[in-house]
Amino acid sequence: MDLFWSRGYNRTSMRDLKDATRLNPGSLYAAFENKQGVFTESLGLYSRGLRREVESLLGGNDAPLDRIRRFFDNLVEGSHQDKESRGCLLVNTLIEAPADEPEIRAQAGEALQYVERRFETLIAEGQRDGSIQSQRPAATLARTLMTGIFGMRVYSRMPDGLDHIREIVNTLIDGTLAPRTN
Repeated sequence: MDLFWSRGYNRTSMRDLKDATRLNPGSLYAAFENKQGVFTESLGLYSRGLRREVESLLGGNDAPLDRIRRFFDNLVEGSHQDKESRGCLLVNTLIEAPADEPEIRAQAGEALQYVERRFETLIAEGQRDGSIQSQRPAATLARTLMTGIFGMRVYSRMPDGLDHIREIVNTLIDGTLAPRTN
């Protein structure tokens, strides 16, 4: 997974995978059939980890808006710790995956849609309890947050981009869901 995450799908060869895993080519092909098979397994592993992290960050009894802020705080912190600018494997995959490999795009998209659905559920809950003030449809607001994540992942790679991520996140959340009270 780390090899694909660092180099990308297109720039990772079966030879790279052989060298990284120390498996002979026959074993790799027997286990995964081809590079796409290895990548699919890697995306699955990454997606399962993402689900656990999403549940950890968005779960609990805090107000929905606070849980969403916690999620984005974690994203900002992770961006600052990502010295190699690897970003999110799923976002990278959607940007890079070839059009002739729709299964890969679908798998990455499904994992990200899980996050979107969790946002949508929390937003609807927050609209009901008043912690989220926007009356726009929860699905629209969730898609807006996801678009913000995608943009943030790319923007953080710009020179001095990380210096502005916190203000971008605050503007995204405040402008989409509710103004800050503190």
